[in-house]
Amino acid sequence: IAQSSSSKGNLDMYYIAKFLEIVGMAVIGIGFVIKFPRLMDPRFLGFGLSFFFMGWIIEKYILK
Repeated sequence: IAQSSSSKGNLDMYYIAKFLEIVGMAVIGIGFVIKFPRLMDPRFLGFGLSFFFMGWIIEKYILK
């Protein structure tokens, strides 16, 4: 089934948004595991949240 270019572009952006969210969660998880008994390094939290929110904003507002 042939897709129009705009629907394929939206599908690509959807997968990019999901990828950014997963990268953000992975960075937070890795930061938690690396420093396990102690508190997580705030840089890992900041980078993870920024990736996650970039993906969330793309999914929520751009792909609306």
